[in-house]
This record gives sequence, structure tokens and C-alpha cells, in this order.
Amino acid sequence: MRVLFLHQQPCIRALKYAVGLRSAGAPLELGFAYRGRTLSEFYGTGDELFDRWWRIGSDLRADLEQVIAGWKPDLIHSHNLPDLLTVLALEVTDGRVPVIHDVHDMQSLRRTPYEDGFPDAGDPEGLERAAVEGSAALITVSDELLGEIADRYELPPRTRTFPNYALAQDLPATLPSPERPAGDRPRLVYQGTLSCSHGHYDLREIFAAIVAAGVTLDVYPAREDRAYRRLAAATPGLRVHDTLRPADLMRVLPAYDFGWAGFNAGLNAAHLDTALPNKAFEYIAAGLPVLTFGHRALSRFLETEGLGLSLNGVEGLGARLRALDLAGLRRRVAAARHDLTVEANIGHILDLYDETVRAGQPVA
Repeated sequence: MRVLFLHQQPCIRALKYAVGLRSAGAPLELGFAYRGRTLSEFYGTGDELFDRWWRIGSDLRADLEQVIAGWKPDLIHSHNLPDLLTVLALEVTDGRVPVIHDVHDMQSLRRTPYEDGFPDAGDPEGLERAAVEGSAALITVSDELLGEIADRYELPPRTRTFPNYALAQDLPATLPSPERPAGDRPRLVYQGTLSCSHGHYDLREIFAAIVAAGVTLDVYPAREDRAYRRLAAATPGLRVHDTLRPADLMRVLPAYDFGWAGFNAGLNAAHLDTALPNKAFEYIAAGLPVLTFGHRALSRFLETEGLGLSLNGVEGLGARLRALDLAGLRRRVAAARHDLTVEANIGHILDLYDETVRAGQPVA
């Protein structure tokens, strides 16, 4: 089976899919049509997992037509945002090739654009409807996101939920003892995107409040941000480190007590309620219980699995964390981490590929 991945710019979710599919040993040929940079240009690895690459330029439709006509994929796996690429794939193939629409988040739930931006796609809600209702199958990152889509649009005949699991190949082979003390001030860590845009990655006020509540917080940013360096210099208990490669990051995370996955919900609360972010699964992979605010999907996941806490705020956080059975939390996380990986769950995606190609039904 030939599967063409389609994305505005390669993302970590696409890299994880490729690792999982290759680890399963399935007889697949993988291609990637993209704008911007390749996976390896973006993350330092990933190009080797695909058999073919195509960079599509300003004439999206013509370039996509050429790729599809030349390579003849059996299936297209299109990642949003933007939804425009899925809609173009549907128009170009006209039902001859099934298209799976993979929804990371819904533009209609956001009040801010992606931090990295993308060209204006015109009518975002019209594109959103066309991508969902025209595709042969739909993948979402959470049941909550699937529910939001179902409330607005007619779902395709096949759906799957596939969270942003960690990669089993990145899991630390061993973890520190769960009985190790937390110390006088519990040690939190945050890894990932930072911004000063007042969107959900603008965490300056949250970080300052966390350390004021009696804990320490170490930050490993995905990209350098001088504003957070200045904040750390003026805030005892807050440290901002250099950006680390994913493999190096997974070596340092197990030394902390908790991973932080709470966001600024001032503008994008509806989006955050549907998100199961990569960082939550990476903390679990490193043996860390996860702390968040009341973001609906993540809170439900942590509470159901017993892998962390959903907080109403950070007042008195240090005392609250010191009162926990931290060793018991660590043991639950350690027992669950191997089951919450891409490689352990990639069979759900392979099954969806097989079902979708076998159905072979024309789509609108």
C-alpha cells in the first residue's frame, strides 16, 4: 500500500506515525508532500523513514495533481491545519483515492492562529466542513475533539481517536526509584513551546505564580525566547535551560517530580479542552506524573488513568504536592508508560488504513 502524507509543514505527529508504521513492519510505501521544510530540516531526523518526498510550492493544486498522478498513492493521510490541503486533495482525486483527514485541532475552536502561521486559507469554517464531510475517514487526537466535530458536521463512515503518544524508542530504559524524596520544594519541569502572544503558550504569569507557590520550575523551551530568560533572571526558583534534542530531553526529565502541562486558557479555552498534548505523554514516558489545569480532555485522561492531577489554580501548590503519595503516583506512571506509546497503538491506524482502502467507496 502506498500512503501519501500531506502537511503544510512536517510536524512531530507525522514523524511519530512514520516511526510507528516502520516499527510494525507493515508492507507500506510512505511518501510526504509538504510545504516549508522536511522533517530532518525541522527536527534533525525523519526523512529516512519515507520513500519519497515532494516539496509543493505556491501553486498547491497543480503541484498536488502532479504528485498524485505520478506516484499513484492508494491512500492520502492529510494533517491539518490548514484544512485547505485536505480539501484540495479531495478535489484533485475526485473520489479515486480515499483521503483520511487527521485533525490536530479545529481552527473554529481557536481565537489565535498557529504560532508559525500559514497562508490565508479563505473561509476556515467552510474548509473545515468540506474536509470533514468529504473525507473517507477521520482521525482526532481526543474523544473530546471528535465530539466537537460531530456536533458541527456529519462524520465520515470511519473514525479513530489517536492521541499524541510518545515514541517507545525514546523511553528511558530505566527510571529513578519511585521512593526518592521530593525535597523541600517539589521540582516541576516544563518542556515545549513558549510565546508572548497572550495565547495558550504565553505562560509567563503562570510560571511566576508556580514558583511563588513554593515549588521550583525548570523550563526546556522548544525554541529560544529571550523574554523567558529575563523572567527567570528576575524570578528565584525559575530556570530556563538551553533547547535540547528530544533524545537528550528524555534523559533529563526523569530527575524531576512532576511535568507541567497547564496552559493559558484566556483566548483558546475551547481548543485546550480538546487537546491531549505531546508533552503530557512525554512526561509519562519519562516516569513523571502530570499536572495541568482543568482542560477537559487532559484532565479526564489523567484522572481516569491515575497519572496526574487537574488543578483549579496554583495557590498553595507546594504544600499540596508535598502531601501527595508521590511514590504511588510514580509507580502508576511507570507501569502505564509502555502502553501509552505510538508503537503499542499503531495497529489502530494500520487497521484504519486497511478498512479505508478496502471500502473503496467514492467520497463527495
